Amino acid sequence: MTWFTVLKMPNPFGGNWQTLTSSEYYTMDDNNKENYHKAMTTFYNKQVKRAVTPRKAGQAPPATDDQIRGLRELFRFHSRQEQRLKHKRNKENYFSLDEEQNRQMKKPTYDAVERMPHTTKEMYDNYTRENKMRYWGRLAMQLKEYGKADASKFASKMYKRMVLNPNYTPPFEGDELSVHEYSDKYLHPDVSEYVNFTNEEKEKYHNRMRQRNKESNLELSRFHAKMYTRLLRNLNLPTYPTPEAQREAEEE
Repeated sequence: MTWFTVLKMPNPFGGNWQTLTSSEYYTMDDNNKENYHKAMTTFYNKQVKRAVTPRKAGQAPPATDDQIRGLRELFRFHSRQEQRLKHKRNKENYFSLDEEQNRQMKKPTYDAVERMPHTTKEMYDNYTRENKMRYWGRLAMQLKEYGKADASKFASKMYKRMVLNPNYTPPFEGDELSVHEYSDKYLHPDVSEYVNFTNEEKEKYHNRMRQRNKESNLELSRFHAKMYTRLLRNLNLPTYPTPEAQREAEEE
């Protein structure tokens, strides 16, 4: 059954789909709700096409940009509801845009008439942090759809780091920090400030470095284990951030 056929079908109450009321909508089964949204998607798609069609000289001017944006928003709303019902997604569906409460915000393809511009570095730098987060989340999904798995994972990593860490905002190009580099730079106190660490912060630092180097550098892991033990047992012995710092201190 085509969208055009559904648009011409009467609704279960005998009227046109465009005249369906909210109370009637919520008494229908999912199949009829899907037909309603399918019909309205077609209806608003036709409205958009008419609004953006160039007029000949002497004809009435096209709809304003705000009017076209409104039509596009209604088209997207009904398309979302139809897809939720068609694919039986675990999301509630709604009769009207004003009622919708569970929308995942995405950047639309079009503004009024023109395509939305691709984000540039200048645009990104002027975004709020929230919009930068949306940019990375949106980019991850788009790249995944295009089959660019590695690039999608990279964008997803930037997005997740922003979600989990309010103090982190990546540059437009993203960053190539490894998990350990990112952790040391953004999640833990800077080791250059070791002398000002509390004993608890020193314990956490040495324990983290002990575990991190356990397989790759056993000697370094043992050094941090020794420092960690001194702190854990409250021994009256000095501790140092690195073996080099200990050697320098002992040579003085």
